[in-house]
Amino acid sequence: MKKSLSLIIIFILLTLNNTDAIAQLNFSKQAFNIFDESVKPIKLSLEDAILKALNNNISLKIEKLDVQASKTAIESEKAAFDTKVKATVSTGEKKSQNLNGSNSQTNTTAEIEIERLLYSGTTVAVNTNLGRNASGNSDSLYSNRIGIDLTHPLLRNSGNEINLISLKQAELDYNYTKHELKAFILDFIASVEKKYWEHYLSVRQLEIVNESAALAIQQRQETNSRILAGSIPESERAAAEAEVAKCEEDLINAQSNMVNTAISLLRAVNHDTENFWKNLPNLTDKPFLKKIDQMDLEAHLALAEKQRPELLQAKVLIAKNELEIVTSKNGLLPKLDFFVSLGNTGYSRSFNNSNPKFNNNEKPDFEVGFDYELTRNRRSARAKLERSKITADMKKEALKNLEQVIKEDVIKAYIEVQRTMQQVAATAATTQKQQEKLRVEEIKFSVGKTTSFQVSQAQRDLTEAKIAEVKAAIAYTGAITELMRADGTSLLKANKIELK
Repeated sequence: MKKSLSLIIIFILLTLNNTDAIAQLNFSKQAFNIFDESVKPIKLSLEDAILKALNNNISLKIEKLDVQASKTAIESEKAAFDTKVKATVSTGEKKSQNLNGSNSQTNTTAEIEIERLLYSGTTVAVNTNLGRNASGNSDSLYSNRIGIDLTHPLLRNSGNEINLISLKQAELDYNYTKHELKAFILDFIASVEKKYWEHYLSVRQLEIVNESAALAIQQRQETNSRILAGSIPESERAAAEAEVAKCEEDLINAQSNMVNTAISLLRAVNHDTENFWKNLPNLTDKPFLKKIDQMDLEAHLALAEKQRPELLQAKVLIAKNELEIVTSKNGLLPKLDFFVSLGNTGYSRSFNNSNPKFNNNEKPDFEVGFDYELTRNRRSARAKLERSKITADMKKEALKNLEQVIKEDVIKAYIEVQRTMQQVAATAATTQKQQEKLRVEEIKFSVGKTTSFQVSQAQRDLTEAKIAEVKAAIAYTGAITELMRADGTSLLKANKIELK
């Protein structure tokens, strides 16, 4: 069994191209082959992965639809100030009996009214009423009334500020959902980047494990040769065989991990909804290793205060609550509406002559007055106002707390960038030292000054150092990404993507 596994490893090593390891692995030979060999691997840069994910992700599409739905509420609130047209047409017949015999009377009316609510709270209505009274014993009588009605609130619901509150709240709700979408996108981009670099790490780990396996096989061959030559004892074979077996185990785990991270990345990119998992991803970007010379913590904190969508959402909620306070104060006022109704009615035996006459001889009818209403004690309105004020204080305190939390996020992300920046250099130095250590152990083994176990241990240390170096590079890249997410600029700066 070990020999067959060793042959598989040798086959992989011979066919593996380190610059494009995953794209060229023959998965038909592996237990984890789920990819379609007839389809070319998908080449993905980090920006490509993010753009594809933004265009194809189903959860993001749902969030965008929520924003669109929220926008419709604005139009619904604007509709309250649209002009309304009402029309009524009716007819009826009434029969009566008296000493002169039976009589029938037919009444037909048609009414049209045009009404509009103004931002000030004033309601204006213009109406006309046409009537025809037909009796079997006399000629028809026509009536035509033209009138205008106006109602204006003097206290409660008076003024543009109070009457536009519902519209302003709908606009704030729309802004809230936009900030919510932006927060979702920022987190989503960070998630895609994390999956991208996790897959990159798994690819590099597989390459490093393959390199380690090649060294282990080479060391086993050399050990066997020296045992046959009699220069070292038979007991040295066990350590060499154990190292090859360990590499075989690591290879299986690395292959499985690589496939799992590939599936996670492909699911996020979602290039094919039905068969997203059949195309092997081939990553073209490498971790960011350039040292950042100058980093200004205060600048990142200032950016976070302006850009973090959570803060913007909290400020929207405070603005909405301020409108609630205005509404509650308005509810304490008594209702006092001024109303006036003007009109004139014309009568005639013919329809053409029934139009009302507006002259000195025929004065219009009118009605003018006030409508007053007040609830005793106004306990409900007072309680609502008090509740609104308490809620406003709560939201303001919550905003202060959120500002501190976000500052903490930025500061920690800033420190992590500094730490990982130094870690990159430290792990690179460790790798160099481990390579030198392995070289020395191999020389000592060739002259019989050390054991096969010591060489295997040096090989294992080098493998761990190489993996740690890759992890450090990815951690540094991730720390920069997290800093930009923490200050709210990753959407625009890191990935050059604008929220539409």
